[in-house]
Amino acid sequence: MDLINVIMNAGAGLGVYRAQVATVSNNIANANTPGYSREEAVATETSPSEEVGTNGYLGRGITLQGVVQFRDQFVESQLGTAFSNSSSTSAQANALSTVTALNPQGQGNVTDALGQFYSALRDLNQNAGDQGLRSALVNAAQGVCTAFNTAASALTTARDGIDQNVSALTVQVNGLLSGVATLNSQIALAVNSGRTPNDLLDARQNDLDQLAQLVGATAVPDNHSGVNVVLPGGTCLVSGTIASSVSVQSDTTNGGHYDVVLSPADGSASTALPSGQIGGQIGGLLSARDITLGNAQSGLDTLAYDFSSAVNQQSELGYALDGTTGHDLFTALPGSTGAAANLTVDATVSANPSLVAAAGSAATGPGDSTNLQAMIATETTLLSTGLNVQDGMAKLTSDFGNAVSTAQDSSTFDQNILTSLTNARASASGVSVDDELTKLVQAQNAYNALTKVVTTGDSMLTTLMNMF
Repeated sequence: MDLINVIMNAGAGLGVYRAQVATVSNNIANANTPGYSREEAVATETSPSEEVGTNGYLGRGITLQGVVQFRDQFVESQLGTAFSNSSSTSAQANALSTVTALNPQGQGNVTDALGQFYSALRDLNQNAGDQGLRSALVNAAQGVCTAFNTAASALTTARDGIDQNVSALTVQVNGLLSGVATLNSQIALAVNSGRTPNDLLDARQNDLDQLAQLVGATAVPDNHSGVNVVLPGGTCLVSGTIASSVSVQSDTTNGGHYDVVLSPADGSASTALPSGQIGGQIGGLLSARDITLGNAQSGLDTLAYDFSSAVNQQSELGYALDGTTGHDLFTALPGSTGAAANLTVDATVSANPSLVAAAGSAATGPGDSTNLQAMIATETTLLSTGLNVQDGMAKLTSDFGNAVSTAQDSSTFDQNILTSLTNARASASGVSVDDELTKLVQAQNAYNALTKVVTTGDSMLTTLMNMF
């Protein structure tokens, strides 16, 4: 190998180590950048070697093979599901933990109000003609209505709040879907040009991680360096470079609460996505809204309707102080839907407590409490749920509390799994500044040594030229 080739080989090596220094610099700069994967400028020996003498070979230096990323595909394949599960259960736990309407320890709750109502009935039973005790009973009945109204309002407010969160999150989802489609196009262009667009791959993976957190979407690689984005139910959100969009619309069959609607990129008709086909944060919120809170609201409505109907049926059989009959204590409700929110004391009885139907017949005097005793017995009457009103409320409260506890336990479990996997990702793909500094020193030393080779070769070449 002549001196000119020695200098050229050393110069090529300088280029390789310059690339390694640049890569180390980029790693250190992005040590705390979310979604960044550690890179390495991989050098390889140049071949073929040059044969000299009878059995001698001189190497031709090094060349840059490429700049590669470090990703553990086994870990990456599990992270999407972990992101989705953790975000889903966390969203459920957070949404439910703020609801105090069914807290058995809260003051003025339905359980306390029912207890005070039946206590007022028993007090009036001692002196059925007492106007003060009759007014106290009407007030206690109004307390039951207020407790049911307040609990129903709190549940409705919680469900409406979830609707607003879901609406805001769909905007984020659309931005990410568009971003993935654009990055698919840019990555394909770079790959077809023979380049490895590591920064674009990082950006796309970051978007995919967020989509997994928001809607539980998974990435399905295609044959063109792109990925398709698919929901847990199989609905495709991104196909290559084409992105669909999502939005919300009211569902009249679900109290006007929002459905998540898919609008295909081809302009075909939008369709409401079943909540069971959506994962991640939005899926968790929909589950909390429609299952846990929805069941609680439905149960509360059923209890309010059954209770008021049972009391009214008995009240209608009794007689007021003026001898009239057929009076309802509570305003009659057309059905269980919305019963808890609309429960009120009958306006005529509220205005005139003497109309409380305590007597068993019109002929008995003001002291007759025969019908009042039957109204007291409604406390133990089995309602449509197979339980009496107090046991029904206790079960409703217990079921809701168990659902909240289960969501919190699941959130903790899923978060632990996610933490373990993100730590594994950080171990495989994260940047250790100390390791990068060691590589920087190694590259610097090699660079300096090759610089010495260049200057030495140049000196030798100058000496040789001066000989002629």
